[in-house]
Parts: sequence; structure tokens; C-alpha cells
Amino acid sequence: MERKTTNGFFSPRRFGQLLLRDLAGGYRGILIAMAAVAGVVILLSGLTALIQAAANRTATGGNFHGGFFIELLFFGGFIITSLTFREARQNGSAIFYMTLPASAFEKLVSKLLVTTVGFAVGSLVFFTATAAASEGLNRLVFGVGHEFFNPFDPRILRAVGLYLILQSVFLLGSIWFKKTAFVKTALSVACLVLGVAIFSGIMARIILAGHMVPTSASHGMVHMGALSLNWTNEFLEGIFGPGGRGYAGLMAFKLIGQILFFGLLAPVCWLASYFRLREVEV
Repeated sequence: MERKTTNGFFSPRRFGQLLLRDLAGGYRGILIAMAAVAGVVILLSGLTALIQAAANRTATGGNFHGGFFIELLFFGGFIITSLTFREARQNGSAIFYMTLPASAFEKLVSKLLVTTVGFAVGSLVFFTATAAASEGLNRLVFGVGHEFFNPFDPRILRAVGLYLILQSVFLLGSIWFKKTAFVKTALSVACLVLGVAIFSGIMARIILAGHMVPTSASHGMVHMGALSLNWTNEFLEGIFGPGGRGYAGLMAFKLIGQILFFGLLAPVCWLASYFRLREVEV
């Protein structure tokens, strides 16, 4: 496919046209989804404000809008991302999409920008306006409301950063799986997490074998088959706390985990998505 592009691997003009196409694609469905989310937010916010007003309280507790936005960001973003390359997998539209005058790199970067920066920024703007409207109605009708949504709250910004990383997994799944990409990607992630948990349990049993006793002799311990682990706060602090013999290993494990997650997960998924997309084009 890339040989058919007239301007090589990357053309700013061609990429801009492709990006506009991806941004405008499915706008009717997006508008319907936005209207549905806005309606749910306003309805639930109004109901909780009504309950608070009936209880003669002047303010509601908790970060209602912040929690709602995080759920929307992750679940909504993952679902939308999992549908990113559905067009390239459908029998009717696949030929048209694959013959677009753009390289695989341009197609991937365009989809990536739409589902990462585009979705995150769009969600922040949309939800800020929706939350402000709902709180204006609450205070006008009931005289009470929730805490206003702050898009620059550190908790919100951390959630956006985490989304930008985890989203790459569902982007890979969207091009890797032909059907039900969201379900299959989520199931794959769950299996991977389960495998890591089982492996960690086996390693803990091997490394901490000297601290295990028969199950029949244990009281209030963590059971692992026929043996139990004396897993108390004092025990963990003694081994993995500063000065403990497992402290250096724990710090190395955390450092490696942070490098893999924050530094390598997204780039590796993007690279795998690129090569997978090229295979689909062939």
C-alpha cells in the first residue's frame, strides 16, 4: 500500500486530510453518545441534589463529577479505541480504507491522535461544560449542588495520563482482532494479569519458603496450598522495609515495573499496531 502513495512515507498535506476524515467520521454516533452521557450526568446529578435538598443539606458530599469523568474516560475511551480499525476489518469498507492514498504510518498516527489527545481533550471540554450546566440547574432548582468539576485537578490529570498509556493496548486490539475487539482485548489483559498473579504467588512460595508453616499450625495467616505464610505487617516490614534483605530487590522490581509500564508499554503497542496494520494491508 505504501508504494502507492505519491508522496512517500509521510506527507503533511495528505496526513491533514486523513486526520480530518478520522475526526469527522461517525460524528452522528458521537453526537448521540454525547447527548446520552450529558442526559445521564444531569439526571443523576439532579437526583442526588434533590435528595440532599430533601435532607436540608446545603452541599453534597464526595467528588461526584470527578469520579463520573474518570469512568467515562476509561470505559468510553477503551470502547471507542477498540472500534478504531473496525473499518479495516469489515468486508465492505476494508477495501476502500486500505486503498486510501495514505501510508500505514499516517493511518496509525491519525487514529492514535484521535483516540488519545483528541478523545482526552474533547472529553475534558465536553464534561466540564456538562458538569457546569448540571450544577447550574441544581443550584437554580434545588438550591444545592455538587462540587464543581475541575479539569486541572491533579487526580484528573493523572487519570488522563494513565489513559494515554493503557489506551495503546486497546488500539493494538482493535487491529489485531477482527470482531469484538473490546471484549477480546479485555479478556487478554485479564488473562495476562492472572498469569502474573499466579507467577508472583509461585515466586513468593519459593523465595519465602523458610517463613511457611503447615496449614494446620497456622492462625490468621495467608494460606497457600498445604502451607501458610506468616504475612503480617511486621513480617513484611522486616523483609521488604528499609534495611531488610528484600528491600533492594523490591526497589529493583518497582523500578523495572515502572520502566516497562510508563516507558515501554505504549511504544511497544504502537509499534506492534503499525506492523499489524501493514500485514492487514497486504
